[in-house]
Amino acid sequence: MSCLENLQNQKSIDIYGEKMDKINKILLVAIPMTICNLKCRYCYLTKRDNLCVGKQIKYGFSPEDFAKAVSKERLGGIAYANFCADGETLLAKDIDKYIYAYLSCGHYAEIVTNMTVTKILDKILEWDDETLSRVSFKCSFHYLQLKERGLLDAFANNVNKVWKRGCSASIEITPDDELIPYIEEVKEFSMRHFGALPHLTIARDDKNGRDYLTSLSIEEYDKIWSQFDSSFWQFKKSIFNVKRTEYCYAGKWSLYLDLATGDTKQCYCGTNGVQNIVKCPKKPINFVAIGDCKDFHCYNGHALLTLGLIPGITDTKYGNIRDRVREDGTHWLQPKMLSFLSAYF
Repeated sequence: MSCLENLQNQKSIDIYGEKMDKINKILLVAIPMTICNLKCRYCYLTKRDNLCVGKQIKYGFSPEDFAKAVSKERLGGIAYANFCADGETLLAKDIDKYIYAYLSCGHYAEIVTNMTVTKILDKILEWDDETLSRVSFKCSFHYLQLKERGLLDAFANNVNKVWKRGCSASIEITPDDELIPYIEEVKEFSMRHFGALPHLTIARDDKNGRDYLTSLSIEEYDKIWSQFDSSFWQFKKSIFNVKRTEYCYAGKWSLYLDLATGDTKQCYCGTNGVQNIVKCPKKPINFVAIGDCKDFHCYNGHALLTLGLIPGITDTKYGNIRDRVREDGTHWLQPKMLSFLSAYF
């Protein structure tokens, strides 16, 4: 049975009075491609010695082989995948083909992008309505870089195109010290174009114990940026630099996947259970939980913890910290996506 045929047989559960899909696996799809069309001061990736080599990704398999490797039968159900490159995701060669192959299996996807690669974005938005309803864009809002390069209108137009086509999109800005004089400008632009303020992430300093990347005291930092009332930022702060001692199901309920090789591991920092899931697509995947995580805090725990990899640790749902309600009462995330991100395992 093909992936497209499987789409007609996907399992669902009752959420908010409607039959909705349930997350059975999380895929963290790493795209080892470093090319980017922006250069942000706060980008922690640019601090790494091996970045900015400007090399395109070389895939070791076709989109069709990728679809076979991540079929619903093999993963045990519907998956939610985050596609993210070390550079700008939509600049990775043929990335749209690999994401579409994955979506053809009936899965859901989150695409991390700075929303400026209009040519590739427009190709994605030509997909059928049902497929696009299972796509969410994590829109990295690099305000100063966009302003300096005359790309603010392109960013806003692309975000609104995504919503118009029935996709979900969440806008996220980095609370960088250099942005502080422009806060009112950012707020006005956001309300005018997005109907709500952007969410905030946390800029971290990977060269200094992965601490906050700011010259401010934590008290000053919190006072300035709390005006955005971002539930995303609030949750990230609550887990930042907090060692997790609970039993973690990363590796059992999720996989970190290298899109160039097909190699997987349990999580960003997991080292056990390394396997290649593409070379032998008929071979069962060995899902092994990390259990006792050795990392000093949960890397990207804003997603992994709110998606349930440590059961009972929080009532916060990933969809809720990605969503915003606009002034007109509509949502950044489509109802189907919002419900899906509240139903897992």
